[in-house]
Amino acid sequence: MSPFSRKMRGVATRLLTKYGSTVSLIRAGAKVWDANLGEYVFGADTVLPLAAVPVPVETGLINGTTIQAGDMVVKADGVVEPKMGDKVQFAGAQWSVVNIERKLVNDDTIAWFIQVRK
Repeated sequence: MSPFSRKMRGVATRLLTKYGSTVSLIRAGAKVWDANLGEYVFGADTVLPLAAVPVPVETGLINGTTIQAGDMVVKADGVVEPKMGDKVQFAGAQWSVVNIERKLVNDDTIAWFIQVRK
């Protein structure tokens, strides 16, 4: 990572930590074989804190298919890489990840815009 990218990631993290809200990324536990049950079961979920701020999607962008009314965009720093199977928890509710957009500086990830839906 270049020094400039590292500095920009630090700025993003500092601002999101200062002005953001309590947001957690919930990653499903690994699937393991349970010999007693004779089937695969999921392990415990991993909860990762995010320096992030959830904001509503702009009304003009709603198209009814890829972006629906009620969707939110969680603007998070680039420290934790989200995955499509993850859930995001804020304001006492869990939201499903429907789209992930990487924000780059000099080909280095400094932030993630995560579109979520209830």
